[in-house]
Amino acid sequence: MKLITKELEKIFEKYPIGSQDGLGGDAKVIAKFFNPLGAGTWLITEAEKTKNGDYEMFGYCHLGDSDMAELGYVMLSQLEEINLPFGLKIERDLYMPKDCTLLQAMKNTGITPPDYMVRDHQERVYERVCKQFLSLNLNQILLEGEDEIVSAIVDDAALDKIDIDEITIENYKEYEDYFSGFGVYKTYKELFKDTEMNEGIEIDLEDLKDELYDKNGKWNYEVSKEDILELKSFGEEIDISLLEKNNDTISYEI
Repeated sequence: MKLITKELEKIFEKYPIGSQDGLGGDAKVIAKFFNPLGAGTWLITEAEKTKNGDYEMFGYCHLGDSDMAELGYVMLSQLEEINLPFGLKIERDLYMPKDCTLLQAMKNTGITPPDYMVRDHQERVYERVCKQFLSLNLNQILLEGEDEIVSAIVDDAALDKIDIDEITIENYKEYEDYFSGFGVYKTYKELFKDTEMNEGIEIDLEDLKDELYDKNGKWNYEVSKEDILELKSFGEEIDISLLEKNNDTISYEI
C-alpha cells in the first residue's frame, strides 16, 4: 500500500505544520497510519513537504504504551522504512471517517486519550456554551483576562448611566456598584457550575420547546445541540429529551 496519494497530498497542503496549533484533541485528523500486526498508530493532524520530497508530519504517536504516547513529529520515510514480519509494511487507514477529530480517532482506535487533552476539550465546550448562553442576556458582561474570567450582570437601573461597551477586564472593578451579579473564575467550567447554567439551559429548552427547530427543521437555539449533548456526556444534568425531533434518536460521542 502507498502511504501517500495525490489526494492525500492535496489534503496535507491544507494543513501545514502549525496550522492546527492549540486545538489539542479537537484538531482534525488528516491521516491515520498503523501497524497491521500490533502496536503502532500515528494519527496525523499536520504535514508539510520537505525539499527532498519527504513529508514531515505532526500528530499523536502511540507505540503501544499510553504512558509514553505523545504529540510529536514523524517523517513519512520513517514509516515507509519500517519492515514487519511476513513482508508487511505500515498501512494507512482507508476507512477513517472524514472530519474526525483527534479525540474521536483515539476512541475509534481504542486509544485512551491523555487526561490533559480531555480536560482541554471539555473546557473549550464549556467556553462555547457560556459565551452562547450568556449572550442571550443583554445585561450580561463576560470579560477574559490572562488569569481570570469575569462574569457580571449590569443592573437595569444602571443601563442609562454607563456604557457597557466601555467596561473591560482592566477597569471592571470601577463599575462594581452597577452590577447586580458578579463573579470571577479561573475556568469556564467553574463559571458554568457556579451559575448552575445547566438549569438555565433546561428552562430555556422547556420554554422554547415549540421553537427549538425552525420551519425547515434547523436547530434554532443559541446553544448548539451538539454542545448540549457534550455537556450531558460530561455528566451535567440536562434533560435532552426536547432535542429529539420526529422521534429521531439523538446521540453524540467525542
